[in-house]
Amino acid sequence: MNTNLNIFGLTKSFGSQLALDDVHMEIQPGRIAGLMGPNGAGKTTILKTIMQIVKPDAGNIILNGIPLNHNSRQEIAYLPDHNHLFKWMRVRDAIAYYRDMFVDFDSEKSKELCDFLKIDPQAHVRTLPSGMLERTLIMLTFSRKAKLYLLDEPIGGIDPLARQKILQTILSGMNEDNSVLLATHLVNEVETILDDVFFLDKGCLLASDSAENIREQRGKSIMEYYLEVFENV
Repeated sequence: MNTNLNIFGLTKSFGSQLALDDVHMEIQPGRIAGLMGPNGAGKTTILKTIMQIVKPDAGNIILNGIPLNHNSRQEIAYLPDHNHLFKWMRVRDAIAYYRDMFVDFDSEKSKELCDFLKIDPQAHVRTLPSGMLERTLIMLTFSRKAKLYLLDEPIGGIDPLARQKILQTILSGMNEDNSVLLATHLVNEVETILDDVFFLDKGCLLASDSAENIREQRGKSIMEYYLEVFENV
């Protein structure tokens, strides 16, 4: 079976602190995978390792059948867990910046998403409320035609309406060739859009399964399965 992302034996320590411990993951095209666990579980470290921001101590990462290399980053759209835009920017400047930075940026798609997410291109980034800032970052991310989308806590600390709009945007960006890895501790809020889940704690992968199997074979919601797994840690 084809896979967009394969992770084999990923291990990373920061000094004496083990951040990732022999992590194995596989994500297939056309699927949204949730990387779930409490704060400090290692979720961000996995995403940064895929983006080659953090260098692993051991392990391999394969993207679309090719070992991760410098060119791989052009196929990945990464949304970090913080605002990475310059404060002087208006939204329109951020769009222009992304258009210049990424060859797969679709200007028409950005206009469509601005309309759908009710984003004002003239607005100053520094004055955007948290929910509107998250909408803007999601708009920029999904205006790219990437093979893999990495989202780090994309719905943290925002209102229910903004959250729903963002989840709809993630779903609308899916096709049979791309995939999403969404890191979050907000299991309830995202479980309706997930195809697969990976549960991580203290750098260890505790469990992984498809959402379909969790519901049909285990007879549980993703949240119920999450609580069961973490209660036994």
